[in-house]
Amino acid sequence: MAKALVILGTGGNCLDILDAVQALNRHSHEFDVLGFLDDNPAIHHQLFGGCTVHGPLSLASRFGDAFFVNGIGSTRSYPDKPKITRALEIEPERFATVVHPSAVLSPLATVGKGTVILANTTVCANARIGHHGMILPNCVISHDCCLDDYAIMASGAVLCGNVTLEKSCYIGAGSVILEGITVGSGSLVGAGSVVTRDVPPDTVVMGNPARPR
Repeated sequence: MAKALVILGTGGNCLDILDAVQALNRHSHEFDVLGFLDDNPAIHHQLFGGCTVHGPLSLASRFGDAFFVNGIGSTRSYPDKPKITRALEIEPERFATVVHPSAVLSPLATVGKGTVILANTTVCANARIGHHGMILPNCVISHDCCLDDYAIMASGAVLCGNVTLEKSCYIGAGSVILEGITVGSGSLVGAGSVVTRDVPPDTVVMGNPARPR
């Protein structure tokens, strides 16, 4: 039986999540998308990707036994994602994990609840991805990497082996994190960067090699 699903947010990532769900449903009907919730009143009761934006995030409790996935996570909003999720007071088991059917996941990898893995991503052996992660298209997560909760990887980012992303990191599009590196909690790696040394918590780095800004 298909699971009712509500997507939180209406940014581009949320539209990509809808696309992933529709791709999954072409293989087997896993989800019935009920629509979106977003705090922008200008789009309430409008269509987004063909689905209704029902109202603000605070309406989540009205959706009975529906499952949720949180697509909020831009370079501006990513630090607030844990607070947004907690404020909804949704039981952890009601967050759905969405993996696009074109993604390749090692059977030795683990993926937490509420995490999204989009098209053409590769997750290698012994990789561990926590809860509420967001892995955008064409990413590579190499062997033995560990991604804590709320980690975000933008399109085309690459983690070499044994990389650790602590909680609520944002790894910019096309960036590369070299083997064994740790990116501290709350940090942001700019697009196209090459990270050659550990990044302290709550730090913005960019460039090749990446340096604090």
